[in-house]
Amino acid sequence: MSGPAPLRVVLAVGDPALEARLGRELPAAGVVIRSRALDGPGLLAEARAPGVDAVLVDARLHRLDAALLDELRRLRVPVVILGADAAATAREGNVVPVGSTVASIAAALHAAAPRHAPLPPSPVAPEDLAEEGERARVVVVAGGKGAPGRTFVAIALADVLGAAEDEVVLVDGDLRGGNVAPYLDLDPRRGLLAVAGGPDPLPARLAAALQPGAHSAVLSGIERPELARRLPAGFLAEVVDQLRVGRDWVLVDAGHPAPPGLLAIASDIVVVTGADLVSIWNTRVALPALRDAAPAARLHLVVNRREGREHYTAAEIGVVLALPVLGAVREDRGGARRAIAARRPL
Repeated sequence: MSGPAPLRVVLAVGDPALEARLGRELPAAGVVIRSRALDGPGLLAEARAPGVDAVLVDARLHRLDAALLDELRRLRVPVVILGADAAATAREGNVVPVGSTVASIAAALHAAAPRHAPLPPSPVAPEDLAEEGERARVVVVAGGKGAPGRTFVAIALADVLGAAEDEVVLVDGDLRGGNVAPYLDLDPRRGLLAVAGGPDPLPARLAAALQPGAHSAVLSGIERPELARRLPAGFLAEVVDQLRVGRDWVLVDAGHPAPPGLLAIASDIVVVTGADLVSIWNTRVALPALRDAAPAARLHLVVNRREGREHYTAAEIGVVLALPVLGAVREDRGGARRAIAARRPL
């Protein structure tokens, strides 16, 4: 019989040595680091994302103040503070001395989490009960810096799964400016920004924004990196979580770096890499952050655009990266050009 699920925590400490020690030792005490934050506003953004059980924060964190702690309480996120002076900060929540053992810190986190009862559930109409049962698996397509063809892989996976008569949604989650809309000749105005700005409830806004792909529905992303500032913190993860209702799969082209809040709700992460040494190196560097942000997700490897003997084989790359290989996609420049011209998956 499996034990209780680990506590998922946002970690915000400024001491690299302490952060590394907590990252190593907390999992053995039933606590996993869901994401990290470098300052107060970043902490608040991470705490708003789905899948957060508690927050562990250094009292000396940059831009941490009483107003921010009040907002965390309003969100009903339990907070444990690492502080040198417990008496001075006890009014703000659970406080443990910064020099405490990891076991003591973990115990404080487990004790704090039940203190905040969840908000009462919204009333559910009888006709909505059918939608409350099944929730899609979330597959995030990610990779290291410069990973070749993440978007093509995401589009192709959505097409294959949809062709099998599964209910599939493809989301362009590249917050630096995605390319799903131009690849598939979709309206970029019906995307994340439109969903974020409408007055209707989120399910209605999503229904209006989804566009038909070859074998899946598609939610286009943002066209330029600066537009990401218009999205509320944690909004992408909220959208993906909502799209899970009544579907089989939600595939997300995540870009790089993938948002930690999105990774936290992923069932599976498809890691795309090239077959050359630089791409493999970049993938290896990115893997620790992916594993930290998504401790419960299964990671799989796709080797994309492999050609010639100068490239490593998929089996060799899988051994080096210690990941199961879903497959290798050979380089096909002509096929890629034809797919783009025809606005269809490769």
